[in-house]
Amino acid sequence: MTQPKLLKKLFISQYPPMSNERGNRKRKHIHPYGPTPNGNEPAATSIDPSKYLRLLGMLMYLTKSRPDIMAAVSFASSKAHDPNDKDYLDLYYIVEYLRSTEDMGHILHKAIDSGLLQLHCEVDASYLLHPDSKGHTGYCMGLNGVSGTFFIRSMKQQLVSTSSTHAEMRAIYTLVKDIMYLIILCKEIKVNLHLPAIVMEDNSAVITVTIDDSAFAKKCKHFLMIINYVREQVELGIVSIEKIAGASNKADLHTTHVGNIMGGETEADKNRLRW
Repeated sequence: MTQPKLLKKLFISQYPPMSNERGNRKRKHIHPYGPTPNGNEPAATSIDPSKYLRLLGMLMYLTKSRPDIMAAVSFASSKAHDPNDKDYLDLYYIVEYLRSTEDMGHILHKAIDSGLLQLHCEVDASYLLHPDSKGHTGYCMGLNGVSGTFFIRSMKQQLVSTSSTHAEMRAIYTLVKDIMYLIILCKEIKVNLHLPAIVMEDNSAVITVTIDDSAFAKKCKHFLMIINYVREQVELGIVSIEKIAGASNKADLHTTHVGNIMGGETEADKNRLRW
């Protein structure tokens, strides 16, 4: 799935390519987060918010077919209340990344024809990612474990978490609520979902606290309500939380700043960018 008309409008009519300071040399592959800061940049100046919001809105719409920019756009949206020229340049780096990866898109695979549909989700969270110490939630949903997803979310957490386990539990709590909504929706439209929904999580501590009462007796009292809500859905057979390796977790792409492509990212980052 691609959005060629919107990409063409973005590339040609409104946002021309960045000037190349090195003449006609071939431009390097630009990452959606831009190059690594060198520490010698001038002070930022405020810009017209409507200019920033116009480009941000186009990029938000493009995330429907380009999930690899979802986290970058999510981070950019947190600056929308008072943007400056550096924030606008960050948006332009996303445009340049899209320009250099124009052939990429979101692939929707047909579910395995087994008569049963089962939700397979991957979830992750980043702890203390934002300047105000709040974390970031990311997750994706697919069917029957096939490659590809139909729903993806990347969002700043509303409250400050006190540990990585706390942040991960907030992410699972948000995901489980969306799973409950999907289950009810499917019942309304007469689509049978096989339960439990599989939730893949790369944090072993989170999996432990959802199955072991003694594991959270002291350290997790301040977010016990979230744990108990998730535990209840596990005990009812609505969700099942399973372990996944961090390098294989696609949701990690939607919660962190992956490596700088201009400087060379990890092989795991390259694989997760190939949707």
